[in-house]
Amino acid sequence: MSRSLFFERAFRSFFLGGAIFAVIAMALWWWQFPNVSAGFSGTSGVYWHAHEMIFGYALATVTGFLLTAVMNWSRMNSASGWKLGVLFGLWVLARVAFLVDLPIIWVALFDLAFNLGLVLHFAWPVWKRRLTSQAGLALLFGAIFFANLSFYINAHQAWIWLHESLIIGLFLVLSINLTMIRRLTPFFTEKALGLTPFKNADWLDRSILVGFLSLMLTVVFSPYPWLISLIAWPLAGLFMIRQAWWYHPKIWSELLIWPLHLSHAFITLGLVLYGFVGLEWVAASLAIHALAAGGIGLLCSSMMARISLGHTQRNVFEPPKGLIWVFVALALAAFTRVVLPLIWPELSLIWIQLSQLGWIFGFGLLLVLYWRILTRPSLKAPGLVL
Repeated sequence: MSRSLFFERAFRSFFLGGAIFAVIAMALWWWQFPNVSAGFSGTSGVYWHAHEMIFGYALATVTGFLLTAVMNWSRMNSASGWKLGVLFGLWVLARVAFLVDLPIIWVALFDLAFNLGLVLHFAWPVWKRRLTSQAGLALLFGAIFFANLSFYINAHQAWIWLHESLIIGLFLVLSINLTMIRRLTPFFTEKALGLTPFKNADWLDRSILVGFLSLMLTVVFSPYPWLISLIAWPLAGLFMIRQAWWYHPKIWSELLIWPLHLSHAFITLGLVLYGFVGLEWVAASLAIHALAAGGIGLLCSSMMARISLGHTQRNVFEPPKGLIWVFVALALAAFTRVVLPLIWPELSLIWIQLSQLGWIFGFGLLLVLYWRILTRPSLKAPGLVL
């Protein structure tokens, strides 16, 4: 693949990079677990794993999608060529710097430069073309920069706010994912099944976003755990209402549709579990992994699968054979990590390691199926870019 093709649009480089890193990072985590002894640039393996899943893998996939989308919205060549190459290079350097145990200050320099570059590459066309409906996403990217800055400051100074910085980062990345779910899930479902537009309400969308960010602040700052339950359970109810509005029995016949709905369901499950976390009945890690492994994992993989087809002028209704096993593996990985420990907690170590293997298999197969699509020129025949 030529360099010009690789940096033509952000989806090629960041989708490939994100999928490769998803496999490498989880394989390394599986190899270390459960006796996590090795540190990464002075940071414990647990914090490295959490950070790299949020700011490494998840943010890479979001970057690939939204930097490609903002070029389409603005009709500006804002993130391609050498500029995209520099941005991708900074992302790679940060991931490698952690793995080779460079001083944390160098990791921070590369990673925060990537975060800042991401903000500028997205915000500039939004401001230039007055795309006010996308301003919220630009603000979220800016907030992610400060969450990551907080992580590195605390990691460098050996302070104790690492966990809180990661929770903020997770919720901010999820907020971007929720925006993507809200815009794309009903639209893709309507188009794939030939349905009339789904019922929706602005008050519901606003309430969900405000509630989600309120939950983030409560989890991080509130001295009263029961307040988490007071927000999480009503918020889960709003998610259930929206899920019911979007649901149609035929979604299970469309391979690139049902993972989006399942992602939304895992996020809803994560909110329900957070309610029990507030009562101290459930470990917070289960709620976190429902949001991350289930919500982010399924959404980002399905977005990569669909966007890669559409933007290379391939038919989004004819995905590669074998793709179903990617989503089955990732769904089972999330189920094994979140639900089975609730049923058989005495086998939690086994469930976690099986979940790790499922994640590795899912993203490894996704990488195999989409390598040629992402590294070859787009087809000349017009595709369905949905």
